Amino acid sequence: MKRSISILAILYITISLISCNAVEPELKAQSVSLNQTVATLMAGDSVTLVANVLPAKASAKILWSTSNPKVATVVNGKVKTLARGSSTITVSADSIYTSSCVVTVTHDDLPYQLVWSDEFDGTTLDLTKWSYEVGGGGFGNQEKEYYTNRTDNIRLENGSLVIDAKKEAYNGNSYTSARINSKAKASFTYGKIEARISLPAGKGTWPAFWMLGTTSSWPLCGEIDIMEHIGSQPTMTSHAVHTSQKNGSKGNNWYTRKYLDGMENNYHTYGIEWEKAYSDGDDNISFFIDGVKTTTLWQQHVNSTAVDWPFNKNFFIILNLAIGGTMGGTIDDAIFNNPVQMKVDYVRVYQRK
Repeated sequence: MKRSISILAILYITISLISCNAVEPELKAQSVSLNQTVATLMAGDSVTLVANVLPAKASAKILWSTSNPKVATVVNGKVKTLARGSSTITVSADSIYTSSCVVTVTHDDLPYQLVWSDEFDGTTLDLTKWSYEVGGGGFGNQEKEYYTNRTDNIRLENGSLVIDAKKEAYNGNSYTSARINSKAKASFTYGKIEARISLPAGKGTWPAFWMLGTTSSWPLCGEIDIMEHIGSQPTMTSHAVHTSQKNGSKGNNWYTRKYLDGMENNYHTYGIEWEKAYSDGDDNISFFIDGVKTTTLWQQHVNSTAVDWPFNKNFFIILNLAIGGTMGGTIDDAIFNNPVQMKVDYVRVYQRK
């Protein structure tokens, strides 16, 4: 009998010990909240958000996310702001309960400062800034002119660069003109780029103020057409861009046109403001005529690559007066009874420093 009682006692003690050492059931989260639901910060600043999970002893899997990683990132609650815009920071507990904080990021734009210019006040073209392009062959656009470096076609006169197109037989072409560029001498990423230009009149003329990327061949390098004009549409100014994905060869490039009186044989200022991460982390290019914004092109917000937005690398400047071609069209030779001239008062480049 005593032996039976001892065995029972041992079993009782053992069961009691097991009960005392049993693991309590895991507590599940029932809610999660943040110490802030809104925050306004300057680009470059940071803030740490604290997640409060109830019950306090809950063993919950906490995950953080951002709605716009171009504007703000988050790691373990620490938010780092990158660019002007808005992003919603969200914390989740066990993928069931969530709480959010709307982060608004502001940015003070520094004033533009002049970093490069040519006022064309001398007697000869400044070859430390520009190179002549010489040749015919259509330049990929079926243009009819031969570009020369002769003073008959290009010179500095009365404080302006004058590109003078002529009807004459020259090296197998029936017209001459000029084209210059700043390649390998001056190239820029972002900024305010403008020129004050007087456009020629006459059907068949095609003056342009534009830019090409330096890093690869066309169209992957990208092209920004700040101003194009055709004499067959005297009131029209075209703004355009070309990319590997959308370009003139495919017939699907982005462009917009503005129609204004008095565009020919009068000076007007054409320009762009090309901004990095201007809003929601995206770049943009705004086009201007005489200081008035005419249109804005935005970078693709998601999955943008060089094929659709090559405009985050250096570009150089080109000035030319084409005759005929895919955009210039049919040429009226009678226009050469008077001077056919593109005049450039200045080219200026500003950047935020």
